[in-house]
Amino acid sequence: MAVLSLSLLDEVRWLPHAPLLLARARAEMPQKDGLCGGFVALVALRAAGFAVTDQDEAALAAGSVLLARADPAGSADSSRPETESGRDDFRLDLPSTRDPAAAGTSAAGVAHAIERLSAGGLAAVPASGDWDPAALGTLLRAAHGLDRAAVLANVATGLFGAQDTPQRALQDYLHTGMPPLWMSRWRVGHFVILGGTITGAEGTLVSVVDTYPSLGDRGVHLQPVEHLAAALRREGSAPGGVLLVVPAGQAATARRIVTAAGLRPELWDNGSPPPR
Repeated sequence: MAVLSLSLLDEVRWLPHAPLLLARARAEMPQKDGLCGGFVALVALRAAGFAVTDQDEAALAAGSVLLARADPAGSADSSRPETESGRDDFRLDLPSTRDPAAAGTSAAGVAHAIERLSAGGLAAVPASGDWDPAALGTLLRAAHGLDRAAVLANVATGLFGAQDTPQRALQDYLHTGMPPLWMSRWRVGHFVILGGTITGAEGTLVSVVDTYPSLGDRGVHLQPVEHLAAALRREGSAPGGVLLVVPAGQAATARRIVTAAGLRPELWDNGSPPPR
């Protein structure tokens, strides 16, 4: 599989807090099966200095519900990339169901876990609405003004560009604005972390810190802003959105950033069960 050259990743203008988030994410990869929400919550909390035991603790606080497979030894699990064998070293007995519609982690759950496990030290300010490249770009540019923020995104991975898109194609996109044709082969609802941007003459790439090390370069891949906006819209399924995780004292500033981008500071219903 092609891996992004460090020369292109070196051009990323990282958000102020993103390098620490990336280090915490890489130390924790891969996510446990079904716990992408718990993974990103854990990373955001640890990067902000809050001790959290593991993904299980974050997932329990978020109200995550695991999907129990009828035949664990059967066919490959499409909930994770084909390049990953899975991770099921659960410490806690998390709720489970055989109904796919009743499994997962809600945006409200991730926000609740972050605020509860930080004892109110962090706020998870939501952004929802009409995700287009302009709104997304405005939001990310303004996030550079926050001293410490984790930008968590709830996306549909099937609308991403392929995570192993060749670097030359990404460079061409920066110069021409024409996104590469390769699309992600993995298609699930998912939580990731947005790390920063590369702005070219005609295109903008967003660095995505994922939950699996086989995606991109040790878990980091670059997405054309058009693909990321589409992945946030999640057309044809429940919508996605963004959580700006900031110190509680900066919550009002984060809400102003959201509204200035033409988005709503409201949680979205991604179709997963809300926290109990």
